[in-house]
Amino acid sequence: MGTERRHIADQRCVPTRPLSRYSFRGRRKKARREGEASDYYVDRYEPRYFVLISLILALCVLDAYFTLKIIDFGGQELNRFMLVFIDKKPISALIFKYLITAFSIVIILVHKNFRIFGRLKVCSLIYVFFFVYSSLVAYEAAVFFYHIMRLGY
Repeated sequence: MGTERRHIADQRCVPTRPLSRYSFRGRRKKARREGEASDYYVDRYEPRYFVLISLILALCVLDAYFTLKIIDFGGQELNRFMLVFIDKKPISALIFKYLITAFSIVIILVHKNFRIFGRLKVCSLIYVFFFVYSSLVAYEAAVFFYHIMRLGY
């Protein structure tokens, strides 16, 4: 069944764009042609990626919240770029952090079937983002609750 049954050449001259009109109502969920084991776009994504992305964005907001609370307790922001936003207006830091994270994770999702460095599937970066944010929020929550207990709130 792995034999190609077409008698004419591939009629698509241009590959599907990463964001097209088929992004929300297309049918392509996986590679359909021989030789498309990697480096291809799809129209539909597995629900697990939307769950992971939603969790990552929620963890991003929690990270920003805990960071601002820890700064209120006397902590310091180590990221100098974010420090500029926090000094101007803390809500702008939260919005900027959220937008950068959301943009990055969408770019990763769109390119999930590609490989980087010849071996690493891009979709594994979604799991890396989730693990890093989970670890960071767990650490910040521990610091936050330590300060609450110490100060007796």
